Amino acid sequence: MNSISNRKIKDKESIPTQAIYWSEAISLGNEEVDNQHKKLFELTNELIKHADADAHSEIINETLYELLQYVDTHFSDEEALMESINYPKLEEHKKLHRSFTKQIAMFCRDVVQGKATIAEELLAYLSHWLQHHTSQADQDYKNYL
Repeated sequence: MNSISNRKIKDKESIPTQAIYWSEAISLGNEEVDNQHKKLFELTNELIKHADADAHSEIINETLYELLQYVDTHFSDEEALMESINYPKLEEHKKLHRSFTKQIAMFCRDVVQGKATIAEELLAYLSHWLQHHTSQADQDYKNYL
């Protein structure tokens, strides 16, 4: 993993500025989980919207904090659902969640401590992971619902 730069990203074209969207194509058919996924997309878009904001800005700190809290809640709820349906790949899925949580926590720590702005690496990772995870890894347990 590359470390996040201590400077603002000067090349705005390198920062993911396109909003990402939840769609029916990635729906799991479970209203609670789908709504939680939508919220994660909204939080990611809020960070994309403020990509050039100062790391100590209120909007960035609040959004990062909300993202970390919401991810924890979502993963806990999703894993409980998987357990209730006896999803055979639950442990594997939990590992994906833990890896994501660890990575995002490291990014957030650097931003909150003023070591970085909402840099290209964080937004690219978050956008890619969320889209990939909801369209592939989460789709695997859809058939068990």
